[in-house]
Amino acid sequence: MSVRRYFGANNRDAMRQVRESLGPDAMILSSRQLDDGYEILAMAEDALDEKVAQADSPAPNDFAALAQRLLSEVQEMRSMLNNQQKKAAPAIHPIREMVNILQAAGFGTELIRELASVMPKKCTDVSAWLHEQLQQRIQLPNFPAELFTDGVIALVGPTGVGKTTTTAKLAAHYVMQFGPEQLLLVTTDGYRVGAREQLKIYAGLLDVDMHALEEGEKLDVLQDKMRGKKLVLIDTVGMSQRDQRLTQRIADLQTGTQSAAKTRLVLVLNSASQRENLDEVVQLFQKMAKQTNMLINDCIISKVDESVRLGGAIDVLIRHGLILHFVSNGQRVPEDLELPDTTNLVNLALNSAAAEYAEFSQWLANYNAESNTPSRASSGTLQAQGKTLASLYDQLRNDLPGFANVEELLAIAEAPATQQSTALDQWFANVAKITEGVRPASMHWARPKPVAGVKWHLANLPANSSSCLLPLPIALADGKERDITEISASLGIQQHIFQMLPTEQELNWLQDKQWVAVINRNQRVYVGSADDRLAALSLRQKMQKSSTSPMQYRGEAAKLSLGFITVRLSRGGGEYRLWYGELNASSRNADLVRRFWLTPVTLPEENAKGLIIGQLLGDEAASLTRQAFGLLQKSGYDHCSQPVLVALATSLAASAIHVEHSMLPAFNTARQRLLSLPGKRGKANAQKILAGLIHLLEATVAMQIMSAAGVRSE
Repeated sequence: MSVRRYFGANNRDAMRQVRESLGPDAMILSSRQLDDGYEILAMAEDALDEKVAQADSPAPNDFAALAQRLLSEVQEMRSMLNNQQKKAAPAIHPIREMVNILQAAGFGTELIRELASVMPKKCTDVSAWLHEQLQQRIQLPNFPAELFTDGVIALVGPTGVGKTTTTAKLAAHYVMQFGPEQLLLVTTDGYRVGAREQLKIYAGLLDVDMHALEEGEKLDVLQDKMRGKKLVLIDTVGMSQRDQRLTQRIADLQTGTQSAAKTRLVLVLNSASQRENLDEVVQLFQKMAKQTNMLINDCIISKVDESVRLGGAIDVLIRHGLILHFVSNGQRVPEDLELPDTTNLVNLALNSAAAEYAEFSQWLANYNAESNTPSRASSGTLQAQGKTLASLYDQLRNDLPGFANVEELLAIAEAPATQQSTALDQWFANVAKITEGVRPASMHWARPKPVAGVKWHLANLPANSSSCLLPLPIALADGKERDITEISASLGIQQHIFQMLPTEQELNWLQDKQWVAVINRNQRVYVGSADDRLAALSLRQKMQKSSTSPMQYRGEAAKLSLGFITVRLSRGGGEYRLWYGELNASSRNADLVRRFWLTPVTLPEENAKGLIIGQLLGDEAASLTRQAFGLLQKSGYDHCSQPVLVALATSLAASAIHVEHSMLPAFNTARQRLLSLPGKRGKANAQKILAGLIHLLEATVAMQIMSAAGVRSE
């Protein structure tokens, strides 16, 4: 008989081997977890048909042996699925649970021991207790933006931590609050090519004075320039914490003058670095500063958007008693510099680790010590779980246009690599046809360059009349330039949302259309009859105020305040409306977004505000797609081709954003159910919903494998 054994690292790997060898119609006879992998017994369906067709001709004993063997295998599989009982979960001591969560998040043993010494003996909710304790231990300044008080601030740290970009962000924030006249920018970085030019460009855009110190020069040479300045920001040259010249470099930042005596060293820490590296950086920089009669008590953490495990950075902050002033989470100036939110920081550090630990604990609890294989749940439990998952999956398939296409992507992902490219092209063609039938209200046009941090491009995403993204990515063929006229005509797009300023040709086509574009605060424009071009940032105070609009942004209530002014992009060119908006959290003192947009001057004010809100609701698509891409790679899809993985990640990211913002009653239940799958808590934002969607896919695939085995056994 053509029964074959397939062995893989996990069930997904084994199933892929079955499909590649026997095709999609293979019959799964049994499946089980072994100590070192996963085993599946399967046979080709045509092999069984052949045996049945020959049943009249062979000897009776041959067919009897075949039937007996098949019956034996079915009985063995049924025994595995139905007769093994789930083992009771052993009680886990709260301290052990705490240790596992913190170690998974990247915290060190010293802080873990400190927390263990004060942990209540009967702690019923370890995760909640940890969140509270860590938030209390992160030191914040006495008042927000305390760094902007009078004095001299020098940003120090190793190379590559983002000091120059952070200096520009701080300068921009200061100028927006106090104006450019009282600020002086200084750079001591003469090593990196273009470092001074980069800061000089920012200084010019902000209309701020700047000076470059040569190697060996001290702050004494700037006494004349520092007169009348309330704040001096110094971008220092990056040096390794082990460089013997570090002490002298720090000493050069301090002199005996009255103004320079206020020099305050602020350490910039890369949160994506290992905890051990961060610990050494803090120790050695503080030691070198102390040798020059200076102190390092303040810090800014950078590159939070690139950090996989934030626990190491928080651990170092707490143990060394550093005061956290700002958090940098991207390259945009100055949008990606925020005041620290301890709740959000601790959530980022712990939630994924807690979910991972909960999943591992469940696996451990189900581990069968006698057979050294994971015990299987009863058929009744599996059936109940399967119905719950199927119900949620059907709800998303029915209420979210385009979600059903995710199933086809999963099938493509499991196909042999040589077939994936052709199948994906056909998938995009089918998606385009479905989108034509949906008739989306607007299109979010992606940037024509790769997503930050990766080498692939984001697809264009349509949205419905409620400004909710749809998981119907519209991608361009390789090497083909974007043609918004062709795509808009085929899909009936009425509103256009651009993540950057459209090209001149596109602007000409958009003259009588409804559109909005995100622009850089440094975008130069003409105002009135003036011949000088001005940066958008400099026009903020001259704008006409618009009404405040309430909205939901990334899981929390917020208020959007807008202002606008009429501008031109070229001398003598057509007029546009330049908008500036500030999005503030309603329940806490936090600025969520500060951004500039451009719209047609003929677009009614309310329509423009609607498009701006739509842009804000979908602005997480790029970062969320990048996050989904990484999660899928960790979930066993790393064998897929990159285009298939990007399409799947894009669809899941758009689905998560849609589920978060949709006001349909059906999604109220879906949000909470998706939130509970990975063990998330709190507000149901798109990041948590994305984790739930990936858990749903993984669980559904697993249930399909087990269900297939169960069906064959009956």
